[in-house]
Amino acid sequence: MEDDDVSSRIVLEGFEPRGWTTAKKGECQVAVDATGFSTKSYVKWCDPRPDRTKRRDWLKLHAAVTRILKVVPSMEVTDGEASDSPQLRKLLRALPLDDVETVAADSAYLSRRNCDLIEAIGAKPYIKLKRNSTARSHGSTAWRNMVLNWRENPEAWNKRYHVRSSAETAFSVIKRRFGYRLSSIRRDLQRKELMTKVIAYNLNILAKTKI
Repeated sequence: MEDDDVSSRIVLEGFEPRGWTTAKKGECQVAVDATGFSTKSYVKWCDPRPDRTKRRDWLKLHAAVTRILKVVPSMEVTDGEASDSPQLRKLLRALPLDDVETVAADSAYLSRRNCDLIEAIGAKPYIKLKRNSTARSHGSTAWRNMVLNWRENPEAWNKRYHVRSSAETAFSVIKRRFGYRLSSIRRDLQRKELMTKVIAYNLNILAKTKI
C-alpha cells in the first residue's frame, strides 16, 4: 500500500509543469473534497436484494482545488472505503502555494485536529459545522475561532465556505472530459491512471491561461 502511494507521488511530481500554480487573485482560497472513480473489477456487496450481491470496485480521489482557475495543486488517491478526514494532512503538506488564506471543506473533514492543521499553514478553516458543534476548544484555538466567526456573521462565513463548490466543479469537468471509469486492471496502474487524468486536466487549464 505504501509503495503504491509513493509511486503515485513520483508520477505527480514528474509531470507538474513549472509555473502552473502561479497565484492569481483568489487563488489563495482552496477547497478540499473527494470523489470516486469506478474500475472494471467487481467486489462482493452485502445487500438484502438478491440481485445486487456485487458492485464495481472504485478508487477515491482526494484533492485540493483553487477557487479561480480550479486547478488541483495537490491530490491523494486511496481505496474507495478510505475516510476523507485523515487525507487532509497530506493534501496540505503537498500544497505548492505559499500564501493560502482559507481552506473550505465539508463536514467529513470536521475535527479540531484538521482545524489546527489548516491554521499551521497560515490559513483559516471553513469546515461545515454540524448542529451539535460547540465552541469548546479542547485545546484547539482554531476550532473555537471558526465556530465563533460563524456565530458572529454566518452570511459572510457561508460565503467563504461555499468556495468548496470549486472542488465539485473540478471533479465534474474531470469526469466529463476524461471519464469516470478506470480501464487499468492492476491496482497500482489504476492509481497512476487516475492521477494522470488530473494532470491532464491541469495541463488543459494551463494551456488556456496566461502566466
